Amino acid sequence: MKKFYTILIGLLLISTFLNAQVFQSNFESWTTGNPDGWVGLKTSLEDDSIMQITSGAVFGSNACQLVNTESSHKRFTTQQLTVTAATSYEIKFWVKGKGNIRTSLFDVDWNGYNSYINVNTTSWTEYSQTVTASAASDTAEFIISVQYTEATDHIQLDSVVISETTVSFVSIHDIQGEMVVSPYNGQVVNTGGIVTGVLFNNRFFIQSGSGGWNGVYVYDDSYTPEEGDSVTFTALVDEFNTYTELTNVAGYVRHSQSNPTPLPVSVTIGTISEKHEGVLVTIVNAECTVLPDSYGVWEINDGSAACKVDDDIYNNTFTPTLNDHYTITGIEHNPYNEWVILPRDASDIIAGVNEIISKDTFRIFPVPANEKISIISGSPIISIELFNVIGELVYNKTCFSKKKISFDVTDFETGVYMLKVNYNKTSSVYKVVVE
Repeated sequence: MKKFYTILIGLLLISTFLNAQVFQSNFESWTTGNPDGWVGLKTSLEDDSIMQITSGAVFGSNACQLVNTESSHKRFTTQQLTVTAATSYEIKFWVKGKGNIRTSLFDVDWNGYNSYINVNTTSWTEYSQTVTASAASDTAEFIISVQYTEATDHIQLDSVVISETTVSFVSIHDIQGEMVVSPYNGQVVNTGGIVTGVLFNNRFFIQSGSGGWNGVYVYDDSYTPEEGDSVTFTALVDEFNTYTELTNVAGYVRHSQSNPTPLPVSVTIGTISEKHEGVLVTIVNAECTVLPDSYGVWEINDGSAACKVDDDIYNNTFTPTLNDHYTITGIEHNPYNEWVILPRDASDIIAGVNEIISKDTFRIFPVPANEKISIISGSPIISIELFNVIGELVYNKTCFSKKKISFDVTDFETGVYMLKVNYNKTSSVYKVVVE
């Protein structure tokens, strides 16, 4: 029996080490009307909204009642504690009553909040939420946030335990979950991918692999990502108008730079759906039907539906021509239940539908192509090379100084390619599209 106790104690010590507890409160001790260990500097609840409950506690003799009947939330925070940068903390608590409750953390700045838990029960129920420190601090305060509490119990809180915890890695595909609302909504995850585009305010998109469900929007401006960065970080999965996004980023690590971005998937506007949010796509042969407004937003239609083109990434003086056709590559974004495509630079917008003309002496047609691409040049062509968007050579041909050549593209994957035309001493590069 003594050996069993020894093993049990050892296991408990290992468990404590792996999940180091940083705070615990059963609300047993109160001083001058406030629970010990609570009512930190970031508390916004009034003193008369924090009350001692002396019967019916889930543990011990006392619990705590929080009152805030307003729609705007009020904070109930711990005294100052020490947290470690990029470390995640699990906040476990028992609650009953009626109202909304959620958690957060203030380290050196405000972190975002977890989703509200709607409480409407007379029975004690245990909940758990996770927060991640964005910076090291010895003046951090963990936050309990409440709103819409109702008589007679309002929100009653007991047995709060805060411990370090490990957050699992979840792929972008699994975060999206092939569902409208992420199965990880309201949870903290580790994830990562290649940065595919950066907005003017440093919010960005990441993608892991080509195609649907592999992209996501990162709603955080704390870092300075660049297109092609390979990054990992911890973040909260959140749904904004059913648009999946990652917030409260911490532990951000840039592993490498200048990586090729995933291949864009060719789509028609009418087929764009939930799986394309945050994903690189190419829309082929779309007519400009509405010129840019004062915000730089214009509209295209490829015959299947209409879609807006926004300049949140490629913010320049480019002005499309009404009724002209364009092939556009960019990131599909839908923050307000309206699809927009975000080109990233000038090369993401190809003007013209039938041919590329340069100085009236050079033509490439048709653009886009589905059977063959033809080139007519005023100068003899030595050779041509075709590269996919990640820089791989997929086709080359020696032309023996011909001025007119064609090559078959029926076996090529749909997408955008770079065509390099080599002359005697010079070369030119053009973007072409295969349907």
